[in-house]
Amino acid sequence: MSVVQRGSVWRVPTVGRDRTVLVIQHNAVIQHHPGGITCVLIQEVENALDTLLTVPIDLPVRGVVMASDIHQFRPVRFDEGKLLGYVSAEDMERVAHAVRAALDL
Repeated sequence: MSVVQRGSVWRVPTVGRDRTVLVIQHNAVIQHHPGGITCVLIQEVENALDTLLTVPIDLPVRGVVMASDIHQFRPVRFDEGKLLGYVSAEDMERVAHAVRAALDL
C-alpha cells in the first residue's frame, strides 16, 4: 500500500467515475487526523491555461490543477485508488499560492 502524502497525485474512485487528485493537506495532519484527506482536482487536458486559480502540470499527469475545486476524500478511497506520482516542489508552491488566492488567505 502506498503512503498518502502532500504533493502526491492519485486516481481515486468516486461515485460514477474515478477522479485525479492532488493531495494538499499537511503530512502531519494526514497522519494524526485521518478522517478526510484534503485534495484539489486535476483535469487531465492537453492545453491548460495558467491563471490565478489554475496551475498547469506535466508530471505525473498532463493537466491543470483546479485550486478552487477543493474536496476531502476518505482514506479508504486511496486504499482503492492508484498512486500516479508526485508533483515537483515548484509546482506544489504554485498550487499553494493558487489555493491561498482561492480561499482569500
